[in-house]
Amino acid sequence: MKEEEVISLSNKCNFNAITASPLKLEASARQYWRVTDSSNQSKILCYLDPDLGDHIDFINISNNLKKNDVSCSNVIHHNSELGITIQDDLGDDDLLSILTDSNKKHFLQESLKVLIKVQNTKISAIKIFLIDELKDQMNLFNDIFFEKFLKISSNQLVKDLILETLSKLNNQPWLNCHYDFERRNLILNKQNELSIIDFQDMRIGPIGIDLAGILVDHYYEIDFNLLNDLLQFYKKESESIYTVDELFEFLRWGSIQRNIRILGTLANLYVKEDRSYRLKDLPMILKNLTRMIPEGNELKIFLREDVQPLLSKRISEI
Repeated sequence: MKEEEVISLSNKCNFNAITASPLKLEASARQYWRVTDSSNQSKILCYLDPDLGDHIDFINISNNLKKNDVSCSNVIHHNSELGITIQDDLGDDDLLSILTDSNKKHFLQESLKVLIKVQNTKISAIKIFLIDELKDQMNLFNDIFFEKFLKISSNQLVKDLILETLSKLNNQPWLNCHYDFERRNLILNKQNELSIIDFQDMRIGPIGIDLAGILVDHYYEIDFNLLNDLLQFYKKESESIYTVDELFEFLRWGSIQRNIRILGTLANLYVKEDRSYRLKDLPMILKNLTRMIPEGNELKIFLREDVQPLLSKRISEI
């Protein structure tokens, strides 16, 4: 959309904007804009084509999270016909941009506290992930990432890993799952507390997916020592009945599903829509996937020695 279109939509939704600027691109169909009025007050406008979906789940989840004292995106106006929500502006200080070596552990611990509150929130009418959904998401790794993006054939080792991942996920605890609980989606707000955004896809799902989202970042190599410390913190704060080793295994398979899914999704955005803005992230996502696959699995060697160099070459050509 153009700025003038966004301003017009905002004005129809009870916020008299005079300027509008686009925010981050997303893999979803949603568009986010910061709209500002004549007194320099700003809000966030989210647009989703009504033919593609609606904001009902997002609003329901937001209301339930707030009841459990979880700081999150607050919808102050909704127009279903236009496909618009107007939300409070939480600012631009996402966790990814504010983390330093000195504050990383503190903020990741605070993020885990938020995650525990999310997991313990009773959310009315929340859906449950189907195993077939998780499988279909991972199949993009075969069908798109390998076949259409890298233009090489996948192999049985990849298919075996997908099946093993589904089995492992099915046998771990299932709780509220943000499904994209990563550092880009946690904002340090004006009250100096962490707020969560982009939770419209929240379902009941495997515990390891959100643990992986916050602790296995797409932009940095895994720090296993820090990971172990944070899992110990999570165990204590959540009063988990599981050992740290068991929690690590939940996280391992959550991260494998998540990284496989995102490699396929981002490759698909490029192949089908020519959206290349996150291709630069693929090498680290693949590297972390390779490191999380259990030792002794031959796929580690294939990904590290064959696929990783090919991926770097492919991206350099775009």
